[in-house]
Amino acid sequence: MSVLKTLLKLVGLLLAALLVLVAAYVFWLSGSSHQPQNLQSSTGYVSQSGPVLVFGGNRATGLEIVKQLRARGETVIVAVRPSSNIDALTELGVETVIADALDPESVDAALAATSYAAVISTLGTARGEKHQRPDFIGNRNVIDAAVRAGVRRLILITVVGAGDSAAAAPLPARNFLAEVIELKTQAEDHLRSSGLDYTIIRPGGLGDLSATGTAVLAEDPAAFSYISRIDLAQVTVDALGNPATIGKTLAAYDPSRKTMWKMLKD
Repeated sequence: MSVLKTLLKLVGLLLAALLVLVAAYVFWLSGSSHQPQNLQSSTGYVSQSGPVLVFGGNRATGLEIVKQLRARGETVIVAVRPSSNIDALTELGVETVIADALDPESVDAALAATSYAAVISTLGTARGEKHQRPDFIGNRNVIDAAVRAGVRRLILITVVGAGDSAAAAPLPARNFLAEVIELKTQAEDHLRSSGLDYTIIRPGGLGDLSATGTAVLAEDPAAFSYISRIDLAQVTVDALGNPATIGKTLAAYDPSRKTMWKMLKD
């Protein structure tokens, strides 16, 4: 019996040590070991020649993008489902158009309603059944509708971990978001093969935090950091107004939030 107790105690100590190591990796080490390469140079913002249609623009990162576009003087229209809460958009005076990203006909109708200069999609979720997630199917419908409508410019927000950035995401995130990452990878691949003037932006860990103003875009699949939604919105809108980002897949990187600990200290 004493031997069994000793073994159980040792197992408990090993598990505790493992938990400490995992916590140290996630909170202090993840994202801090790599210095991103190929940072995108800041350029003057080139205004769009028509309205910008945003999918996912009624909340979270999408809503921040809408605010940033409005601040740039752009005309913005947000695609929403009939059941979506549009109170924030109403307060901003932003026009909406009804479209369910999982229903290709409604997406086609939304794209045909106006001559858009560009489309931005932040569609995605970590919840729900795989066949109901818009990460691939919804984004595929948006991409295909943009092609049919003759819209040339499309920006897609995905996630670090998709495609060739798989090794950049912290291991716990890779495991927890494995199915979502797979779907976002498919969406990226579909966009690249669409013929559109695309930009793909991959944020790492996202948070509803204050802006730092230090976020940049890096053409580096190994880049990872945590980032606020406001900063992500800023670099997204900057990319829209920068023709040099066309045809590129970029990581949204904030050097002041390399680790989760930095994010939690906000």
